[in-house]
Amino acid sequence: MKYSLLSRYRSELMGLAMISVMLFHSWDLDLGLSPLNYLRSIGFGGVDIFMLLSGIGLAMSLSRREQEYGEFMERRAKRLLPAYFAVMVPYTLCLWSVGRAYASTLVWNSLLLNYWVHCAGSFNWYVSGIMLLYLVTPPAVRFLRSRRHPGAVLLAVTAVSFLVSQVLMRDTWWNHLDLIYRVPIYTAGLVIGIWIADGKKFGVMDGVALALLFSEGLVYGTFCGSMGDYAPLAYLFAFTTVPVCLALAWLMDRLPLGWLRTALRFVGEHSLEIYLLNVSFFSETEFLRRFFDPGPGHYIYYAALYALNILSGWALHEALSFAGKKLREKRG
Repeated sequence: MKYSLLSRYRSELMGLAMISVMLFHSWDLDLGLSPLNYLRSIGFGGVDIFMLLSGIGLAMSLSRREQEYGEFMERRAKRLLPAYFAVMVPYTLCLWSVGRAYASTLVWNSLLLNYWVHCAGSFNWYVSGIMLLYLVTPPAVRFLRSRRHPGAVLLAVTAVSFLVSQVLMRDTWWNHLDLIYRVPIYTAGLVIGIWIADGKKFGVMDGVALALLFSEGLVYGTFCGSMGDYAPLAYLFAFTTVPVCLALAWLMDRLPLGWLRTALRFVGEHSLEIYLLNVSFFSETEFLRRFFDPGPGHYIYYAALYALNILSGWALHEALSFAGKKLREKRG
């Protein structure tokens, strides 16, 4: 087992994460078996995988090559914001045209402050949230690299994050928790990225620690539903994301997955665009079903929407790549 497997199979893991998010947003899809429906209901954990892998990639990059802060943020903005605005602007204008958003909504969404003001018609939180994490990533990586035991810092960050989330829940600031829940797993990604860049070997104690972490996650996931609102299921992924991703990457490294691996890589390489379109398409289920929803169980509806979502994400990715290339040629 090697931590570097998480980097080697990054696209495939991102593909699995994107599929889990799509299933989670299929809120009334019945998969026929209780275990499958439970896995669908916790599909929001795919975002934790996004966060983990993003942290790993950025920490590896910052560890291996010095980057000025402005250069770092420019690269992040160029990757995220074109796709974000390409989806957000027309979607917000559509909501405005039917009275579900205001002119100010477009301003808040464009400034990436929508997550914090939580205005009517606010676009999905992910880009606003992760851009905030990117703002602190370079100094965070420098700090973690200066520590002899960055894992201890991770434990402290996790404890503080859980404490802050408890305060926000009790003060009914639930809408800010999507990001707060994920701070520990993003920090774990930074720590693992540093370990990979430094060539840290995966030892016996690493395996024991991850097995213990996963076991604690199983216990928590079993009992959290009976412990009330202040023991949210979202905490589960602070325990399970790293061991599950490592196990999946290990299996990918050994099994002849063939076309399945190719398909997962395709979805993963276009996951940003697919995700942004997904949170738009799947928010309009009631509207879309007026035009297309044949048969019971909504199986055909969701299958068609999945295909449309993935193909639209690919098309958007290609269109933005083409536009970016033409812009660079014009400038230079």
